[in-house]
Amino acid sequence: MLPVISGAAAIVVLILLIVKLKLHPFIALMISSIILGLVNGLGSTKSVSTFTKGFGDQLSVSGVVIGLGAIIGGLLVSSGGGTKIADIIIGKSKKALIPMAIGLVALIIELPNLFEVTFVLMVPIVFSVAKSLGKSPLYVAIPMAAGMMTAHGLLPPGPATIIGGTALGADLGMVTALGLIIAVPVFVSGVWLFPKLMQKQYLTYAVNDGSEFDQSATAGEDRSPSLAAALTSVLLAPAMMVIGTLGDAVFPKSSIAWTVTHFMGNAVISLLIAALFSMVFLGLRLGMSGNKVLGLSKTSLKPIVNVLLIIGAGGGLKAMLEGVGLSKIIATTTAEWAIPMVLLAWLIAALFRIALGSGTVAVTAAAGIVAPMLAQSDSVHKAMMVLAICTGSMIFSHVNDGAFWLFQEYFGMTVPQTLKTWSLLVTIQSVVGLLGLLAMEGVISLV
Repeated sequence: MLPVISGAAAIVVLILLIVKLKLHPFIALMISSIILGLVNGLGSTKSVSTFTKGFGDQLSVSGVVIGLGAIIGGLLVSSGGGTKIADIIIGKSKKALIPMAIGLVALIIELPNLFEVTFVLMVPIVFSVAKSLGKSPLYVAIPMAAGMMTAHGLLPPGPATIIGGTALGADLGMVTALGLIIAVPVFVSGVWLFPKLMQKQYLTYAVNDGSEFDQSATAGEDRSPSLAAALTSVLLAPAMMVIGTLGDAVFPKSSIAWTVTHFMGNAVISLLIAALFSMVFLGLRLGMSGNKVLGLSKTSLKPIVNVLLIIGAGGGLKAMLEGVGLSKIIATTTAEWAIPMVLLAWLIAALFRIALGSGTVAVTAAAGIVAPMLAQSDSVHKAMMVLAICTGSMIFSHVNDGAFWLFQEYFGMTVPQTLKTWSLLVTIQSVVGLLGLLAMEGVISLV
C-alpha cells in the first residue's frame, strides 16, 4: 500500500507546489519525484539517478523532435511563410467560408510552432480580416483559436502528441494517422459548430478593435517564399511519418521498400529533413545568408527550453513511478476496471489540466500514470491512448493557464467573457475528441 499512498501524496504535493507555492513545474516535478523515491526506500542516490535517467530517456526523442519543429516554425514565421499561407488561403475563400479558412491557416501554422508564437502571428491577421468583413474580431478569433488547439493537441510535431507518444512508446506515424481522423470533428466543432451556437452572445461583447496592431505580420524580408515552399515545410514531416507507418503495414519486413519507408517515417529523420528543407527554401533561397539562417535557428530554440525542462521532468516522474513499483500496481488494478481505457486516460489528463493549467504538464504527468497500463497494447491502441491524453489536456483552460490570459488580454475581454468563449470552446473540443475516440474504439473492436 505504501507505493499507492505515497504516489497519491506525490501528486498532491506536485499540485500544491505549482498552484500554491508558484514553483516552476520543472522544480515541482523534480521535488515530488525525489520525495516519492525517498519515501519508498530508494535512497538519495538511487532516487536522483532514477529521476535523471527518466529525464534523459524522455528527451532522447521528444527533445530532438520538438527542437527541430521549433526551427521549422521560426523560419516559417521569420520568412513571411506564415503570412503567405494566410494571405492566399484566406484571399481565395468565399466570404461565408472565411472563418473556416482562418481556422485552417491557424492549424497549419501551429503545427511546427509553439502556441504563443502562432497566436502572436495570427492576431494582426484576425483584426485585419474582421475589419474588412465589418465583423467583431471574435467572429474570426474563435475559429483561429479552434484551429490552433486542434493542431496543438492532436497532430505531430505538436508537443502534446510527441510527449505522449514518446512516454507511451507509440508509433508517431500511427498517432498522426489517427490524429488526422479525430482532428476533423474536433476542428469542425470549434471552427463551425461553436461559433454558430454562440455567436449571438459573443458578438455582443465589447472587445479591442485591433488598432494597436500592425496589420503586417511579416518579418521584413524583401522576398517571401512561395505557398508551395511554406506548406511543404510544415506538412513534409507529418506526411513522412504517415508514409512510414503505411510502409510498415504494407511491405515485408527487411525488404528494401520497408527499410526506406521505415527510415523516412522515423520522427527524428522526418523532422530533420523538413528542417533542412526549411533552411534552404525559407532561408537561403530567399537571399538570407548562412549566418542569418543560423541566427534564426538559434533564436527559435530559446523559447522551448522551458517546455523541454518540463517534458524531461515528467519523464523523471514516470521513471520514479516505475522504480517504486507503483506502475505495476496501477496496471494490475486498472485491468480489472469496467471503465474504457480511453476514457480513463482522458479523465486523468483532464484532472491534471484543470488543476495545473498547463496542457504540457497535464500530458507529461498523465502519460507517466497511463504508460504502465499499456504494456501489452498494439500500436493502434497506444496511439489512441496518446490522443485520449492529448484531448483530455485540452479541456477547460481557465485562470491558471497562460493561454487564457493571452486570449483575454489581446482581445480586451473580461474574465467571465473569456470563460464563456475561450474556456468553453476548448472544453467542447476536448469532449468531441473523447467522443470521437470512443466511437473509433467501438468500430475497431468490431473489425
